[in-house]
Amino acid sequence: MPRLQKSVSITDRSSVGEARRAANAVALSMGFNEQKRSDLSIVVTELGNNVLMHASTGQILICPVEAGGTCLDIFAVDSGPGIRDVGMAFEDGVSTGGTAGQGLGAIKRLSDTLSLYSSPGRGTVVFCRFRLAASSGNIPAGVISIPIHSEVECGDSYLAIPGSHRSFYMVADGLGHGPSASEAARAAVKSVQGRVQENLTEIMNAAHNALKATRGAAMSIAVIDHSRSLVTYAGVGNVSAALGNGTVTRNMVSRNGTLGAMLPRVHEYTYPFEPGMVLLMYSDGLNSKCNLSGYPGIMSRPPGLIAGLLYRDFSRQRDDATVLVASLNGEGL
Repeated sequence: MPRLQKSVSITDRSSVGEARRAANAVALSMGFNEQKRSDLSIVVTELGNNVLMHASTGQILICPVEAGGTCLDIFAVDSGPGIRDVGMAFEDGVSTGGTAGQGLGAIKRLSDTLSLYSSPGRGTVVFCRFRLAASSGNIPAGVISIPIHSEVECGDSYLAIPGSHRSFYMVADGLGHGPSASEAARAAVKSVQGRVQENLTEIMNAAHNALKATRGAAMSIAVIDHSRSLVTYAGVGNVSAALGNGTVTRNMVSRNGTLGAMLPRVHEYTYPFEPGMVLLMYSDGLNSKCNLSGYPGIMSRPPGLIAGLLYRDFSRQRDDATVLVASLNGEGL
């Protein structure tokens, strides 16, 4: 079952310490060793301080992800003035804020993966990934699943099982938010975990029966056939999915209904995809206009960074918000 993800609003120095402590606690619970936790603490502190210095406010997202391996993704998200010369910003000794200029250089050295996207006037998203030693090096997906600010538990959940020939991705959204919504979303994941080789109609029917004792959920599933360049998709309710390449976004069809309450006849749709496209899946905590246009060069970035951008720019901030981005060619970081 996916671990809880967290968001910490960065507004002052004390919130940077709060983010550092929260990230360290999550890393400890995941089994990261002392050295890795020390590196993580430095990275979170530098990211938080950068947000304060250059954007005044923002968020640190602490996102454990299980997707063919286990990793801890850290995001620094802001809507500040942006970075005009990203390449120069990574050079030690270069600073626009009156500091020693060691921040981004240290973050790059201590993270297993680092990617940054910044637009003048629109802000910056920094994506850092820390892997457990036993994890696969190739994790071709990024997931952000953050509860509404008034709740601890998230009413959304996901399942990500990537493979070289076949990959399976699912996002579930329990009705409402809070503990009861979380219970429904977790029940959906549990019902699907042992059935990923079945056809989508069978999976949806089994999930519907399993959720009858809960308040119900929306759910979408995408199965990627990498060798045939095909996606098989089925969705019930308002979890959206699309295929995108930065220019064109092709939305996939979901049926109205609620698993556990009213299941319509399940339809399985097949969509071809082209090299370089990604899969997007997101709950209604993100705006329905969510897409990849307006981000020059974004398709060369890892799925995790893309997820961070979409969360920043399309999150409604009044519901649990989940966005899953997966490479369709199976490559990842």
